Amino acid sequence: VGYRFDLPESAVLDDTHASEASTAPRTDEPPSTGASPAAPRRRAADRRRWPLRLAGVIAIAALVGVLVWSARPEVADPPEPIAENATPRAATPTLMVVPLKALGSDPAAAVIAEGLSEELIGALAPIEGLRVIARETTLRAVDASDDPARWAAQAGITHALEGSLQLNGERLRVRMRLVEAGSGQALWANEFDRDASEVLALQQDVADTVATALALRMGLRAAPGDGGDAEFLRRFHAARALLARRDLPLERSTEPAETELRALLRQRPDDARVLALLARTLEARAAHRPAVTVALRREAQDAAALALRLDPTVADAKHVLARHACRTNDWPRCIALLREAKALGPELTSVRFDLTVAWARLGYLERAEAEAREALDVNPLSTSQRFVLGRVLDTQGRHEEARASFDRDPEFAGIYGRWFNAVWRGALDEALEIAQDDMSAAVGWDARYAALQPSYVAASQALLDPSRWPEARRVMAEWERGAMGRHAFHRVLDPASDPGELVDLLADARREAYSTWDLLLWTKSLAHLRRAPAFQRYIRDEGLLAYWRAEGFPPQCREEGDVVRCE
Repeated sequence: VGYRFDLPESAVLDDTHASEASTAPRTDEPPSTGASPAAPRRRAADRRRWPLRLAGVIAIAALVGVLVWSARPEVADPPEPIAENATPRAATPTLMVVPLKALGSDPAAAVIAEGLSEELIGALAPIEGLRVIARETTLRAVDASDDPARWAAQAGITHALEGSLQLNGERLRVRMRLVEAGSGQALWANEFDRDASEVLALQQDVADTVATALALRMGLRAAPGDGGDAEFLRRFHAARALLARRDLPLERSTEPAETELRALLRQRPDDARVLALLARTLEARAAHRPAVTVALRREAQDAAALALRLDPTVADAKHVLARHACRTNDWPRCIALLREAKALGPELTSVRFDLTVAWARLGYLERAEAEAREALDVNPLSTSQRFVLGRVLDTQGRHEEARASFDRDPEFAGIYGRWFNAVWRGALDEALEIAQDDMSAAVGWDARYAALQPSYVAASQALLDPSRWPEARRVMAEWERGAMGRHAFHRVLDPASDPGELVDLLADARREAYSTWDLLLWTKSLAHLRRAPAFQRYIRDEGLLAYWRAEGFPPQCREEGDVVRCE
């Protein structure tokens, strides 16, 4: 906030100060030894400049005071001494946006409150100097912890933003409070009373005010325009929440979300945020509907491109276009768009996940690990980031570290990731147990493992007893015949498998981008895949070699004449 102080015209300076100002020696000329014709004019000019100088001094002092006042705790004077057990100031302030409480009986208020909480995270995350905990971690921490203060201390949370939302017709009232996590003191509080059509601008106001209270330099985007009435907003947030559900099958999550977003676009065909979310929805559905994958992806790209023409700052739209670039081997554009999407939406787990996987697919495993760990800094309870970190560590041959990452949340760590990890560690009985028990109990999107279970069980038994590989091959082939182009990649462990064929199949899997199977190409213990002639064709045809020559080879690869050796 800026303040302007105008000195009233009737104000008169003290004659003594005016006399001192007019007679003080100047540093850029020798002191006057006597009166001169110009002296009265100079003294008059000095007197005219003094109000401006004084006003400037007052303005600077007042502005400094305002900034200090805005960041001070609301405590009685004199300030209380700091408690010995207070949380020490972290090098980087870390903020958790607690889900807003919906007041009243209107069910729409709960949906808008949940959506606004996510909007606030998105608005605050780009602020330079502030680490904002991602929504996935916040929700899981709030649900699972009976002692939020202790969890916040362990996670390094320095501040919490909490509040409530009340919907009364088309009026929204939001109360927000910024709390210091260590002491529980309220550092700032404010109330916002707006028309529901302004709710998207409301999140920007809250973000700006909180950032000022934390004395951080602003880096926020311009507030969006009119966001629409409360019912439109409720439906949008409900569709977004449905898209994020991983405990439901596609028919009850992604597809109903797509139907609702199309209905919203019939009302407002130029809404960039709805277009971008529809693009994301189509992209997600395409990965699980092989028969219509091409058509869905083409429509997703069109929707994303239109969203960016309407609003170039929509991270979801950049993400969809980045995924297309990655699939089509346009690696410079792939990496550039993912980085842009990450800068616009640092809290978006899916963007960080894909950037991690992109680095790993290019063979830059150290960069992939660093990206995954950075993502966990802002989303420490993220199941997908724990999974991808475990996959990268397994690929590097660091299987115990990978196991530790998977074990942080075994229920959501990815069944096939845990199965492969058990195999890499030589825990074959454990792998068989995962195939027999965990796959049969899988729900939501992981329910597809029910169909895969017989082949995983057969492969596990063959690893324990190699004489059973013929039966395992028969079971895996039977599953593949009904899998619409998918492959049972656990046969990469079959000693009779053709390395060249496996490389070609993994290349197909990467272009389909429905999982992280192609990381098997870089797995340390599968070096025979990289020694196959098909691997040379892979790195050339998939654009990896061109990218390496432009950006530098991964540490494990080197060029020897016409051949690239990757350890």
